[in-house]
Amino acid sequence: MNQSKQSNFEQPAFAQRAVGARPRRARRHALTAAMLAALYLPGLAAAQEAAAAGEEVKSIDKITVTGSRIKRAEIEGPAPVTVISSDQIKREGFATVYEALSTLTEVTGSVQADVNKGPTPNASPLNLRNLGPGRTLLLIDGRRVADYPLPYEGRGNFANFNNIPMSAVERIEVLASGGSAIYGSDAMAGVINIIMKKNFNGDEVRIKGGTTSRGGGDSFDLSWTGGRTGEKWSATYGVQWSGRETIFAGQRGFLASDLEPAATVKPLVNDPWPWVWGVELIDSAAKRRVTPPAGACDRFEDLPLHNFLGNEGNPPEFPGYSCTQARGNALWSLRNGSNNLSAFGNFSYDLDNGMQLWASGSVWDSEGESRQDEALRFELNRGGAFYDQNTGRSYQARRAFTVPEAGGRDPFLFYTNERSWDLAGGVRGRFGERFNWDVTIGRTEYEVDFSFPAVVQSAVDEYFLGPQLGTNAGLPAYRLDMNRFWNPMDIGTFQKLTTHGHSRAKSWMNQAQFSLSGELFDLPAGPVGFAAVLEAGSQGYRLNPDPLTYGPNKQYDQPGGTNLGGGDRKRYAAGVEFKLPLFSTLDLTTAGRFDRYDDDSRKESNFTWNAGLEWRPIDSLLVRGAYNTTFRAPDMHYLFATSGTGTQEDADVATCIARGLGPNCGSQALYYRHNISRTGNLQLDSETGKSWSAGLVWDATDNLSFSADYWRMTIDNQVRDFNIADILELESQCINGKPRRPEDRMQVNPGSSTCASIQSRVTRSAPGTNAAGVADPNYPLGQVLSVSSGPINIAYREVAGVDVSARYKLPATRWGDFSFQLNYTNQLKNNEQRDPGAPMQENRDNDVRTFARASASWSRGPWNATLFANRVGHVNGDNYNRCAPILPGQTDTSCRMVGKLKAPVFFNLTAGYQLTEQARVNLYIDNLFDEADYKDPYKMFFAYANERVFPRVGREISAEFVYKFD
Repeated sequence: MNQSKQSNFEQPAFAQRAVGARPRRARRHALTAAMLAALYLPGLAAAQEAAAAGEEVKSIDKITVTGSRIKRAEIEGPAPVTVISSDQIKREGFATVYEALSTLTEVTGSVQADVNKGPTPNASPLNLRNLGPGRTLLLIDGRRVADYPLPYEGRGNFANFNNIPMSAVERIEVLASGGSAIYGSDAMAGVINIIMKKNFNGDEVRIKGGTTSRGGGDSFDLSWTGGRTGEKWSATYGVQWSGRETIFAGQRGFLASDLEPAATVKPLVNDPWPWVWGVELIDSAAKRRVTPPAGACDRFEDLPLHNFLGNEGNPPEFPGYSCTQARGNALWSLRNGSNNLSAFGNFSYDLDNGMQLWASGSVWDSEGESRQDEALRFELNRGGAFYDQNTGRSYQARRAFTVPEAGGRDPFLFYTNERSWDLAGGVRGRFGERFNWDVTIGRTEYEVDFSFPAVVQSAVDEYFLGPQLGTNAGLPAYRLDMNRFWNPMDIGTFQKLTTHGHSRAKSWMNQAQFSLSGELFDLPAGPVGFAAVLEAGSQGYRLNPDPLTYGPNKQYDQPGGTNLGGGDRKRYAAGVEFKLPLFSTLDLTTAGRFDRYDDDSRKESNFTWNAGLEWRPIDSLLVRGAYNTTFRAPDMHYLFATSGTGTQEDADVATCIARGLGPNCGSQALYYRHNISRTGNLQLDSETGKSWSAGLVWDATDNLSFSADYWRMTIDNQVRDFNIADILELESQCINGKPRRPEDRMQVNPGSSTCASIQSRVTRSAPGTNAAGVADPNYPLGQVLSVSSGPINIAYREVAGVDVSARYKLPATRWGDFSFQLNYTNQLKNNEQRDPGAPMQENRDNDVRTFARASASWSRGPWNATLFANRVGHVNGDNYNRCAPILPGQTDTSCRMVGKLKAPVFFNLTAGYQLTEQARVNLYIDNLFDEADYKDPYKMFFAYANERVFPRVGREISAEFVYKFD
């Protein structure tokens, strides 16, 4: 049989919803003992049997719980900790660590979905408590890991939860409250500690394969985990090879088309949006599209002749006909593909002097595949107007390559090759009878090679325009080859006009730690627990974008823009923690920590502390509370980004409001492409904050347990990278003195220093002219030429909510054993204040507010099954809380308020059968009822609904064979 051998120096950490024990005596009900055994603590198997027989369990070995370095007998502490075992992850139907963590109700914030990940398609961050991805600390066996090298959304560094092999995971511990006083920077929203398998005996092989019921997305997973133990040593090892196919929108009929008939789900979309290009020529003087030659559109696949009418009642900037993509979305990846290979191992050896040597290592190698917007489309003369000597007219011309021209789909794809590794080792032992000590050193690295499709601008201009023939009326003059422009090209020509660029990035971290824990002395109510830690480390990162995407030798663009930057810094820390038994029923825990960061810009220090109370008036009830101060050192890319350039399409809100054209700014004249840039800010301050929680845990009966906690977190000086769309929105408020809609709130004060800073970020052409400098009444304020973003400290951020959980185990029945679990979170506050003089911005109603997950498990003899349900609450759709737009042909013009979208519930079903003592088969059905094709009636752009709430994969079915041997 496979089992883990528990070391004298390291006991597994766990925190189940059960009553906490007093230091000298730990009594547990049958439900609690069963839960502990389910987390694979072999030493508790006897406790479970004793509890089932009605005997009192006298003691439980001390353990280390995430959120404290003090080993303790209590299962629950002053702050709630959620634990997910690897078996629970599998029972609930999840294939990866990230999939399981993303369904936790504490993960209240959204992150980029696969359909819009931009330059980080193979990475998956988490947004715990809606405080942002960078404010959740990821640990592997209590050690920090290197950040993902490429910045999230081109802005800040973050931890990737997608590169953790499932076969190596024993369990996951989640502290969803401030942890800076124990773990230092980044633990503002909480800590996620991945505990790897150790002291494993025997071998286990898993073979799994699956597919989706709607087609595409085939997957496989092969793993081998094993271990051996001797009298003084233990070795655990494992390898895993997994992969899944990319799922494209073209494989889901409800997403494949850009042009939806006016009578169906998109009645407001008369035109494709500006980014949905095909082949179009615009007469820039007449401000009209040039009608394609007869039969031209038919020669291109999926580029039908289309008459532009305008969006949302706004006339088009350029009316007329063009050959427009009908299936441009078909190439978008709904779920990115990957091929992953990983290995891990750890080893420990007990010396004769009582000390133990240990080492651990892991490596992850992955190739990701994806495809999103903006790749392989181009404008002649980089989008500027040019004079055509053949016709004597000035034109703008833009084009998108088609799949037949490319010879297939592959040239459109993005590829991400990644390798991360972690190596650590140390020695641990005891001081006398009271103290354990541990010395650890380690290094972790992460490297990424991002390969992207690109258009070689000079080759495109040469092919379609030929050499420049001087100028005419200030415009460059060419001879546009109409035959080439209105006809598909062959594959050879396509290959000459395109390429695949390569951008690389690397991050690393070195760390050393000495920790000491034990009992100082005895008080009347019990021993005083103590822990201390000293840490030193260094970290750094480097971004090396393709040299042909920037600078004087620039030849092509990188989708999502080009990011430059790199830096190094050192950190030092010292911390101490105490657990004081004030009375037999009341314990006080307190900790303090000093952190210092040294980098190329400055030296900065922070002190954080916490305090927690645990009151147990009766054995079955724990009342608890905790208060923490938190901090986060500025993200390295927020500090050291040296430049970032690109282009982006946004609404020119200030012009839209100034011209009285309505709040949606849907006209192409007001929604256009402009340059963007980004630089770091060496003057950023550290974020500081507070976190507190209060609640209770109650074992109502032997089979029923409840917990409920209220939590609140605040951040002062929050660092936030200005979103380009936000800058343009705020610029409009500064210029026009009013928000887009009367019901919206002003976020800035016109004439303030904040407005001066915001307006300085936007560069416009002269008032009354367009980007070419030509007089144009469409732009009374001037056309936006570029917008500069970058990180700033804003004044205040606040989130608050409640967590509720319940567990119930039905007494044994003739039909088998049944158990149930429910977790629920309601985010009550989500507020932000941009600067001390600005009004408080209330965001709760703009985000998802409630989250729930539940499971029901059954077992009987060799059979078992689990039904898992996940509900993400109602979310705002487009036009929420506003009058519904008037649809074509609608005669009733009274205001009909648009409400929230539905709150879907997704179910997973798993079942297993034990064939023999060694062999087992499992069946997994994810998204049991095939929820996939819901659309927001008023969202007019891909993927037509909130991607987090409404995933597009559909039902997924897989089968697994497991074999264990000694």
